[in-house]
Amino acid sequence: MNHLTEITMKRVTLLIALAALVVFAGCKKEKETNGVVLKASIEQNKGEGRTSLNPIVTPTGSTAEILWTAGDQILVNNGTSNAIFTLTGGAGTTEGTFVYNGDYAFDANNVAVYPETATLSGNTVSLTLPAAQTAAAGTFGNGANPMLGTFTGPNDLRFKSLCGVLGVSLTGDNVVITGIEIVSNAPTDKLNGMFEADCTAADPVLAATAGNTGTNHLMLNCNATLTTSETQEFYMVLPVGALANGFTMNVYNGGPDPIFSKSTQSTELAVEWNTVKVMSVVEVTVAGGGGDDHAYVDLGLPSGLLWATSNVGANAPEEYGDYFAWGETQPKVTYNWSTYQYCNGGDGWNTLTKYCNNSSYGYNGYTDNLTTLLPEDDAAAANWGNGWRMPTKEEFEELYNNTTVTWTQQNGVNGRLFTATNGNSLFLPVAGSRYDSSLYLAGSVGYYWSSSLYTDDPISAWSFGFNSDDYGYFMVSNYRSGGFTVRPVCSSRQN
Repeated sequence: MNHLTEITMKRVTLLIALAALVVFAGCKKEKETNGVVLKASIEQNKGEGRTSLNPIVTPTGSTAEILWTAGDQILVNNGTSNAIFTLTGGAGTTEGTFVYNGDYAFDANNVAVYPETATLSGNTVSLTLPAAQTAAAGTFGNGANPMLGTFTGPNDLRFKSLCGVLGVSLTGDNVVITGIEIVSNAPTDKLNGMFEADCTAADPVLAATAGNTGTNHLMLNCNATLTTSETQEFYMVLPVGALANGFTMNVYNGGPDPIFSKSTQSTELAVEWNTVKVMSVVEVTVAGGGGDDHAYVDLGLPSGLLWATSNVGANAPEEYGDYFAWGETQPKVTYNWSTYQYCNGGDGWNTLTKYCNNSSYGYNGYTDNLTTLLPEDDAAAANWGNGWRMPTKEEFEELYNNTTVTWTQQNGVNGRLFTATNGNSLFLPVAGSRYDSSLYLAGSVGYYWSSSLYTDDPISAWSFGFNSDDYGYFMVSNYRSGGFTVRPVCSSRQN
């Protein structure tokens, strides 16, 4: 038996909680006076919580309507041959008329699949999930939601979704967005590429093929302006089982770098079959109210990385700025293990609760194998947004290895000047460090946090340090609980 696809949900305008997406359609063979005509109706889900295209409010609550869209096509197989039926009437309603301009006879066992670009071979349906979907707020892109169904007669075609859906609800202060990216925390997750399903299964689900070369990224292309007065919903179709280890959401406004990032490790958002799961409403904030007044310098580095000219919390290159414990985004009065956010019990040696790759250091054996700060724990990303972040260990090394480094003063403040071959330079003041409630070595030694965990000893992270000695540069591991300065970097600017 082959399998049959669904009719996509195109114009979703309302999403309520975890909404089931089971779709049923009835097919009826009409008089074949002008090709083969199918009347396909979409029965609406009667379960709890649902999506809605045109919400209908009744005395018992909201219901959902999934509507046909102009241009919809379905692939039908009668056990012998395939035919593509095209919607000719009923766009915008639950009743659609599909026509095949040729001779086609239904058999005892038929299957239908949406989109029509899928492949039917024996009992297997194969299709490619794209790395990018296109949608406006509240809208599925054309062909994005694949479905499958079987029918033995002209009136009992029933479609079932082959995937699940992640819903993202956003607000913002007049923020223009062009894309929303989902990046799974599990590199082995396949969010796109070749998938297949057994069309004879009671609940068919797409699974990645053995040769799937897809990635753990999915981009939703859109064109929307977020406002604080109205929540906008965006929906991404994803394979079942994806995002079980959490994910990062990046929001773009046309440039190569995200203007906003948010990460979650909630297993509650793992994608389930035939189900819409929705993140809580997220407010997209952009540094400077949508602009970016943070100055930067291009040192002509091999990576193209741009360096900010001042520290987080500073208003000039020579100012020290704020001090942060590694993985924390706000300065504080006291810096030690008892005040550190990511340990339990006031002792970092074996009580880490995040960024731990060794169970000997984790609270009750906790590990998550995260080795680079997520945007939500990155002091540069959290305070500046707009694509700014903390440098990695390797990026500090690139800075040092591709510049001439001299000890100098700027406006009476000691520091190191990094001068590139293009003539541009970067000044880093020696701001010292904070432990407990005291400031140490300010004016003689500088410590700058990288975003990289020291994996040999995860109670520590890599920092970039220097002093006035001729060989005073070093990458060194330091306890994460200490307070160091942060100098942001970004891949590009479009101010």
